[in-house]
Amino acid sequence: MPLTGQPSPPLTRRQLLTRSTGLAGVFAGAGVLSACGSGAPTTSGTDASPAITGAQINVAVATSERALIARYTATISAFAQLAPSLEPLMRQHEEHLAATGVEVPDPPAQTPPSDLSVAIAALRQAELTAALERRESCLLVSDPDFVRTLTFIAASEASHVAALKTVRQSQ
Repeated sequence: MPLTGQPSPPLTRRQLLTRSTGLAGVFAGAGVLSACGSGAPTTSGTDASPAITGAQINVAVATSERALIARYTATISAFAQLAPSLEPLMRQHEEHLAATGVEVPDPPAQTPPSDLSVAIAALRQAELTAALERRESCLLVSDPDFVRTLTFIAASEASHVAALKTVRQSQ
């Protein structure tokens, strides 16, 4: 999308969820999808559904972070030799979860792929998805402190993608 100097109009929930299947799964767990409008514009030209709230985004972030922690835990259990490389990344996700201040249940137990390279690639994909979700979340909130927190989390998760490329090469 070319930069025109004009801000993009805010995304409706339906547009956001259509663009990010992973985020839709997270929001579904938070009960947001039940409030989606039809997507048809109203007479004012805007979506009739209310905006996603900061609290709903915070729950979605907490749910995503809990899932990442579970994925790292399962991968470390399956590949103990990766613990020195993966535990620092997992601790950062624990810090991200703590920053939300939200308690969410653990996701169902996961079995990582049996191949080391595939397991690391799955972690990289999960980190990339999470970073993109945090970036999209930044566009939906108005509280500057919350945007800053989401930005730091997104940057951390994006740096994990690069760190995991190094882990794969060194193992």
